[in-house]
Amino acid sequence: MQVKVGERLYEVRSQADLEALCAELKSALEAKCIYNSWYIRVPPDRLLEIAEEAYLSYLRGEAEVGPVVGRYLERLGLSRSLARTITPTLSALGMSAGGVFSRQALEIGRLIHEGRRREALSALREAALRNCVVRDVVERLGDGCEGLAEAVDAVLRGYGKQPRPDEAKYTADLVRAIHPPCTPCSLSCVDRASLASCAGALVERAIYGAADLFEKLDISVLPMHLALVKTGEGRYGVVVRDTNKLIGLAAVADPIEGAQVNRLRDVSKSLDGLAGEGEYEFYIKIVPILDGAPPCYRAKAFVEVVRADLERASRIIKLE
Repeated sequence: MQVKVGERLYEVRSQADLEALCAELKSALEAKCIYNSWYIRVPPDRLLEIAEEAYLSYLRGEAEVGPVVGRYLERLGLSRSLARTITPTLSALGMSAGGVFSRQALEIGRLIHEGRRREALSALREAALRNCVVRDVVERLGDGCEGLAEAVDAVLRGYGKQPRPDEAKYTADLVRAIHPPCTPCSLSCVDRASLASCAGALVERAIYGAADLFEKLDISVLPMHLALVKTGEGRYGVVVRDTNKLIGLAAVADPIEGAQVNRLRDVSKSLDGLAGEGEYEFYIKIVPILDGAPPCYRAKAFVEVVRADLERASRIIKLE
């Protein structure tokens, strides 16, 4: 059997060929945005509520967009005319197709109904990033959130659109809800993705919490007088605040689950050699610890401070 996708012809002669084709198509879809239409005029919290309404309706055997949105608006005492903005927004984000809620929308609704908001936002992010405008805004922001309004405006104009203030606002609100760097860092409830976006806050809190280690090693400059300058992935220069004098180095390992002492020491030891003896006044090794269970880990850190003469002190620090 031959299957034509775009201009390419695939030969499918076995189950293995079919599985390979499906894997290739899935990879291609995940790598690219597929929704070019842009129409976002619904706040993200309302999208989550509508998804929950859709999930509950699905359990009763109904998944059509019109009736679900109508009941949702009626329940809140809102005008049914708002469906004219809700329906195209759902479609633009891949949450509905052909007048029926998508599987992703129902999954988002299930997670909200079960009180798993963080996971629901992650699922909403996955859906929203299939929209080319949303993906372009997120890619323009990179690993930060500064300049969000400007990024939204630039991307929309790049698509030849003249954005209305409410459209730009709701697009920015959506990105703010689904893009981890735009959410405040709460290290008392994190997953791996949110922990990665809060790396700077984690390092600052870990170093600040290690003041007793500085005192134990007779390091004259205490953490409250220090600032960080990112120099690479998981690497920071430590400078004296207000002078920018470089006196130390901080390195962050990949997070581990649980606080097994032997494993912590092994991971910390793998960071040795980042600085030679006497190269800095000190260097700091930080191993993030995910304590508890997903999707809501508590973040801690194993922190080891190493003085210029390689004298060292360490302990586990709570970051909440």
